[in-house]
Amino acid sequence: MPRYSNYGSLDNLMVDEGDVAFTRVNARLRPDQLQPSEIAMSSNGRMDINGAWQTRKGHQNLGSSLATDEASLTLPFYVYANTTSSGSSRSGDTITITFSSAHPFIDQTLGYVSGITGLTPDPNGNRVITVVDSVTIEIAVSGVSGTIGGTAVVGSPILNDNVINAVYGSCLFSDPASNNEEYIVIATNSIAYAVNLRTGTATSIDYPAGLTLDAEAHMVQAFNYVFIFRDGETALEWDGDFTGTPAFQLVANGAYTQPVYLNAATNTAIADGVVTVSETGHGLSVDDIVYVVDKGSTELVEGEGYLVYSVPNANEFKVYAQVADSAATAVVWSKKVSVGAGFSHMPAPPWAVYHQRRLWMPFLYTTTGSSGSPTITSRDVTDEIIASDVLDQDTYDQIYANYRIASGGADYVVALQPFTEDNLVVFNRNTIHLVRGVSGALESTTVQEVTREVGCIARRSVVQVGNQILFLSDNGVYAMTFEDLYNLRGATIPLSEPINPLIKRINKDYAKNCVAIYHDNRYYIAVPFDDSTENNAILVYNFLNQGWESLDTVDVNGWNVRNLIRAGAGSLNKLYAVNSFGGIHVLEDREDNNDVLITQIGESATAYPIQSYMTTRQYTAGTMDRKRYNSFELQAESSDSNVSDIDVSFEAENPDSVNQLDSLSDLLGETLAVSEDASVRGRIGNIRGYGGQLTLTPTLGRPKIRAVRLTSQLTNLNISSKQ
Repeated sequence: MPRYSNYGSLDNLMVDEGDVAFTRVNARLRPDQLQPSEIAMSSNGRMDINGAWQTRKGHQNLGSSLATDEASLTLPFYVYANTTSSGSSRSGDTITITFSSAHPFIDQTLGYVSGITGLTPDPNGNRVITVVDSVTIEIAVSGVSGTIGGTAVVGSPILNDNVINAVYGSCLFSDPASNNEEYIVIATNSIAYAVNLRTGTATSIDYPAGLTLDAEAHMVQAFNYVFIFRDGETALEWDGDFTGTPAFQLVANGAYTQPVYLNAATNTAIADGVVTVSETGHGLSVDDIVYVVDKGSTELVEGEGYLVYSVPNANEFKVYAQVADSAATAVVWSKKVSVGAGFSHMPAPPWAVYHQRRLWMPFLYTTTGSSGSPTITSRDVTDEIIASDVLDQDTYDQIYANYRIASGGADYVVALQPFTEDNLVVFNRNTIHLVRGVSGALESTTVQEVTREVGCIARRSVVQVGNQILFLSDNGVYAMTFEDLYNLRGATIPLSEPINPLIKRINKDYAKNCVAIYHDNRYYIAVPFDDSTENNAILVYNFLNQGWESLDTVDVNGWNVRNLIRAGAGSLNKLYAVNSFGGIHVLEDREDNNDVLITQIGESATAYPIQSYMTTRQYTAGTMDRKRYNSFELQAESSDSNVSDIDVSFEAENPDSVNQLDSLSDLLGETLAVSEDASVRGRIGNIRGYGGQLTLTPTLGRPKIRAVRLTSQLTNLNISSKQ
């Protein structure tokens, strides 16, 4: 568009307006109210500190999906009479089954196949039927080999709890025996797998015989164990040992045997600092701590705890003590006794956190009865927590009142978040509290209410970042800041206020399943959008830019995020997402514009193009007058790995219109080459409006958008003008 050095009194001035940097999304305000560098929307994009907007990197699956030799029984299903084949053949992964007369099967339904021999893996079981014609069907078995034999019989699908049908929990496991091996352990309905993040190989970990999972389970590593917590059921533990046949087992359960005095006559002899105690059936183990109740004639210290370093047999144990030698004499010993209502085993919690060498959890149930088949009873109390003994997952002291996180109304514990070395933040549904002194004696802790103005709705949305704890509330994502180490103060405005329209799209019925993590100076929170019952979108907050950066989605049905895990085995830290189908994906790992994903159990990964776009703020030239929008200018740069192209559209307001303009390749005459940049101008065509904004949609590669500019001309300045 030509420029002139002088304008006459009747000329309309040409006005340029644009942005040379993009830093954050503001979807709450009208687009004409946004400040320079703010944009109206960013989908699947990233805004670096240099101000450029770019399509995010692609997600990449890690290894193969969960191995399964047949499909799980799902609804709806059809009841078929057993039909015997007249012959079968195999070609690659496809098995063709032929019948002598018309079969009853419906395409893409489930049937139970039996009678086939000679193939590996075994093709028999529940299989999805593909109808070829009236007498022929096919089934697909991934990686099958061998020479087919036997006589196939196909009938109704059957219920088999051992068939893998979903993932119910996952967590990071850092192998204590290695300084460079990390795993993601995933718990399916019938078995667990530990997936090595360096090699991608999976090791199966069995459950106790006859045990399956059928509901969400929380997992955590603590005390060198991996725990699976099951709400109202006995938790499982695995010791991290990969030798032999790794397996989870039930944690100690049933009635707890309270400590008793060990006070047999002449039970204690001391020689050269070694204290030898003879007690029939003492029940102690190495690393237990025993206390002196009555020192007798020895120089032992009453009330002092001594570490058991040796247990020669069931009737003798030894400790060290720097005291004078003593002939056999009577000393009263005891394990630590409860300061509350007695010790208990782990009370069947739905989840737990590890802090100050203890497991902290909601105290919802009591466990009594015999080991292996305990009686678990609800306490009908939802706002109380309980903690394990130090480095002991099997002992919990029932200190009533001290850990009753009551707010005076209907409230319950949602989440626990360790903070500093001595505090624990308790998030209730409607309130927030602080437990002080958790590194010392449990009976000496205090509980302080922080605020009744806000509570937490999603346990796994709680993340500590520097001096803030972020969490999802009814009003959006809040940040609790720490003015100092001891005084928590609630932020009055949600951190997510600029994206409040997106927050309102969260399905509140399933918001409790949201999961968040801090990685690469960003807060990621996976949420269920609109009618989804699974976390199907990720909101990203950039701490460097101090603003929300993107709404990340994947353009495929079935994609979801059950957990977000940060790990760094063998390389820089990476962010992993686990879905309900057992797919483990490295987020933002691919340089191209494709997501390679697993969206079904037993299926191979598939590539899906990333659908990204950016919508700028609305440019009004600082006046309410109407303008004619003449042209736009775009500065773009291709990534280091891919050629790029961008579609440009223009949206005008008052009068409203949406107009598809040129693409970058149309203006250049070719796609933008690898690592090349370009500054291009295009015509808008004198479209009239009060304000105008651009939507830039990458269609090829991952281009960087560095700057945009609109040129407009004021028009209809007459005060009585009409549209």
